[in-house]
Amino acid sequence: MKWVYPDIPGDDVLEYSKQFRLSYLYTSILLNRNIRSKEALERYFDKGSHSLYDPFSMLDMDKAVTVILDACTERKKILIYGDYDVDGVTAASILYLFLRKCNESVYYYIPEREKEGYGVSLEGIDHAIEQDIDLIITCDCGVTAHNEIAYARQHGIDVIVTDHHEQTDGLPDALAILNPKRHEDTYPFRELCGAGVVFKLVEAICLRRDGSAEKAVQYLDLVAIGTAADIVPLVDENRCLVREGLARIRRQECRMGILELFNVCQMDTEDITVINIVFGLAPRLNAVGRMGSASRAITLLTTEDRHTARQYSIILNQENEERQKVERTVTREAILQVKEKYGEDLPNALVLSGDWHPGVIGIVSSKIKDMLNRPVFLIAVKEGLGKGSGRSIDDFDLHAALSACSGHLSGFGGHQMAAGLTVEEANIPDFEAAFLAYAEANIRPDMLEPGIHVDADVEIEEINTSMMEFLKDMEPFGPENMRPKFSVRGVSPHNAAILKEKHLKFSVKKGGISLNCIAWNMLRFFELVMDPSQQVDMVFVPTLNEWNGVKRIQLVIKDIRPHIV
Repeated sequence: MKWVYPDIPGDDVLEYSKQFRLSYLYTSILLNRNIRSKEALERYFDKGSHSLYDPFSMLDMDKAVTVILDACTERKKILIYGDYDVDGVTAASILYLFLRKCNESVYYYIPEREKEGYGVSLEGIDHAIEQDIDLIITCDCGVTAHNEIAYARQHGIDVIVTDHHEQTDGLPDALAILNPKRHEDTYPFRELCGAGVVFKLVEAICLRRDGSAEKAVQYLDLVAIGTAADIVPLVDENRCLVREGLARIRRQECRMGILELFNVCQMDTEDITVINIVFGLAPRLNAVGRMGSASRAITLLTTEDRHTARQYSIILNQENEERQKVERTVTREAILQVKEKYGEDLPNALVLSGDWHPGVIGIVSSKIKDMLNRPVFLIAVKEGLGKGSGRSIDDFDLHAALSACSGHLSGFGGHQMAAGLTVEEANIPDFEAAFLAYAEANIRPDMLEPGIHVDADVEIEEINTSMMEFLKDMEPFGPENMRPKFSVRGVSPHNAAILKEKHLKFSVKKGGISLNCIAWNMLRFFELVMDPSQQVDMVFVPTLNEWNGVKRIQLVIKDIRPHIV
């Protein structure tokens, strides 16, 4: 892979190093994350606050709080309308748990992925009409639901939208729309997820009602899970919310369902990280929405009964196992289609379609994107209608691409790195042609080269306990605050061994210092590390590995190449 280093002048690093009173290495890491003032530095490392910004600075917040408090006082019937992914489920759970304490007539609704698709549906509105609902509050959806919200208003149902997706043409006719990405909104931070927006709403209600937001803090466990799972930038307010939420989970000050789900995953809450959520909890919470009804995830996250929590944790785990089987099948078929359709001459982007389960196409498109380093859309076709999910590469805006191709689509939504669409089966070829033409015009050849972003080149003696302590203070890691990767050059590999026929374990030495290394799924590099007489360069992530109660630094290898003098 191409090793990509930050383009930051050394003089800048020296200047900020003096201001920050930090070493050249640590300063360069912070500058890579655009931390360029003492105020930004203090905010980055501040572990005291759970929220940075006044919730009432979000457009329509005052109006939304007034409507909701009046509805609770008058015991109106409120329907929390969520979405079937982790962000939508956690957002709906937060609002349901909170409002139920104010008003017993609060209910929730999660659309069926296969029957209704993403977002607010006419079927969901019909359900609200049948239940004599007075007020619908959407979670993680609604900013593009013009027709559906108009339909609800025609039937006497008020609607408040809470969402974080990009606004397209105009806004729906809702009483209030809470979305930091509204074109005219001046909220200081645009990148909240759906659960984050709902948390700000709960915060605002607490401030109006109690004069303090303290009661909102109890929901930060759910905010952390929703934020981590939705892969939004883990910077600024998101980073504060996730950090506090993870701390609550570590102290087991969290939902019973979360604790039981950790038991099913065989993970310890004390060691929870964003990675644990993304690869442990999130797939299980997502699975029930992919394979059936996501309302089961809300049951898990809102129950106070341990037996129910344990029962639904087992259900989620079983659904995830079934999802994995379906995913493997779709992945094989998608890879085969790539070979048959494009051969060796791959275009700048890929559009694949088939009679696939719509619940796994997002995961598979992400896998194909990672394999081929191209934007990918997978479209599941049923009864003449295609539902697509896409994933993008760095510097290619998927939402902008869909906007340019919108004439061929029935609908679309999302953001730069991930998006969804609906398209008539007959229009798929025209959409593919338009999408590939847009990609051809907007993707440079260098964007298609697989690369790895490296924070800094280090000497082996710099990989020490001081570095590990600094990295610990940088947590939680996630998009735009990724765990730093480093390169080290001219080290000698020793004691190479193969684990489970696909992983490598070895140590590296230089200048009397030796460090252990693990290289997952890198059997192809065995010849490079089996000979101690040759030197290698490596990109790695430093971690702490505990064995028999002793913690040692271990390098998780990301790439290896021969050292050239």
